[in-house]
Amino acid sequence: MKLKNLLFIKLIVSAGLLQSQEIEKTVASNDSLSEAMTQQDSIQSEYKIKRLSIGLKVGIPNMASVGAQYTLPILNNHLAPYFEYSAYAYDKDKMEGDFKFSEFGASYYFNEKGKGLYFGIGVSSLKVKAAYNNVSLDFGKTGSGSTEIALNTTNLKLGFKTGGRIYFRVEVGYGMGDLPQTFNFTAIDNSNPLYRETVTEDIPEIPGISESGIIIGNIGFGVSF
Repeated sequence: MKLKNLLFIKLIVSAGLLQSQEIEKTVASNDSLSEAMTQQDSIQSEYKIKRLSIGLKVGIPNMASVGAQYTLPILNNHLAPYFEYSAYAYDKDKMEGDFKFSEFGASYYFNEKGKGLYFGIGVSSLKVKAAYNNVSLDFGKTGSGSTEIALNTTNLKLGFKTGGRIYFRVEVGYGMGDLPQTFNFTAIDNSNPLYRETVTEDIPEIPGISESGIIIGNIGFGVSF
């Protein structure tokens, strides 16, 4: 009887050990599966973020500009540097000009997906290469001349950008800077090139501009990758 009892106890202990090992294997398998699913979710979440956006903006002061933005993986996808550029011609009354606008800066998205509401800060330059014809000079003379004007501002903007492959955005803000309202250039008499005179003219008409800065407002759309 004692031998039978001893064998029975050993059988119970062995069964318990086998059951314990099976439980440990099941727990380890579940942990590995959970970890794999977490990694997969992280990869899928990362994949859903379209980091590069290329598009077009229309408004002031850029008129119509092309631009690019890249959402960095640092800071939980909040920070996105950008660059914009536009060039267009101006022809009104006695003045012809070539306008070139450029801006670079960074946007901080309040959402972690590089979309939605954001705050932006940047530096822009609006350069004008102006040519004046039929400028009134002293003694009833008429002359011509050219000059270059640079309007530089630091821009603060608040905007909203949608997600998806095709995106839309809207921005409002203000560009701060000490902007001239007039400028001087040398005009040459059309009938006598030896006669020159310094002339003062107003800067070209640009919507929203003042001595302290310029109003910013635009809408845009583009493609994200």
